[in-house]
Amino acid sequence: MANIIESTCTNCAKLEDGCCKTCITEHKFNIFSPLTNEEIEFLIDDKKQIIYKTGETIMKQNTSSTHVVCVRSGLAKLYVESDNGKNVIVRIAKKGDFITGGGLFNGSVQHFSITALTPVRCCLIDSAKLTTLFSENNSFAVGLLRYNTKQNNYLLNKLVNHTQKYMPGRVADTLLYLKNEIFAESAFQAPLTRQELAEMSNMTKESFVRILHQFKDSKLVAVDGNTIEILNENSLIAISKNG
Repeated sequence: MANIIESTCTNCAKLEDGCCKTCITEHKFNIFSPLTNEEIEFLIDDKKQIIYKTGETIMKQNTSSTHVVCVRSGLAKLYVESDNGKNVIVRIAKKGDFITGGGLFNGSVQHFSITALTPVRCCLIDSAKLTTLFSENNSFAVGLLRYNTKQNNYLLNKLVNHTQKYMPGRVADTLLYLKNEIFAESAFQAPLTRQELAEMSNMTKESFVRILHQFKDSKLVAVDGNTIEILNENSLIAISKNG
């Protein structure tokens, strides 16, 4: 089960990384900068810091959207579950990500699930407090809307790529995304199964493995278990652009 480290922020100094305020004041997109000290204290009051083990569900699709998630450490997958049992991973969350679950401004329902790929330390913030500040602080509201729009545009672009690109282009997109957006290294150890990599590319496991082997044979990548090294990024970019 997930481990709740501290139910409130009373003993913030005792928490690793100073959880209570740093996930707000040091957020990588800086959407919280318009908040006053009093508003930040209001937002983090009763905030929970939780450690999820690998494979544990952080949020479940179609459940009530009561909290937003600030990722302190670790990696998690955000994915849409379909009625036929097939999942589509829409992105990977990492340290510094702020996840609303898609329901903050749309019916208060989670529109995708979140599962820990590694041990994940995160803070859960009451979404009602966020919407209260949204209505009271215009600058914060604008920033939050821009952030939400940016996330929606990313998902729209991913949908277009999945429907218009051939499979090699989608596999190239997945590899480039992991290199540039998640690990920032040419060689990385991805805590993802071949099935999960296929779900990121919107294809079957067999198709993904076949194309990955083609990339390996063409010396575009080197693969050793879960370790992937990008050997020819320019060629992968060309494959991505050509679809």
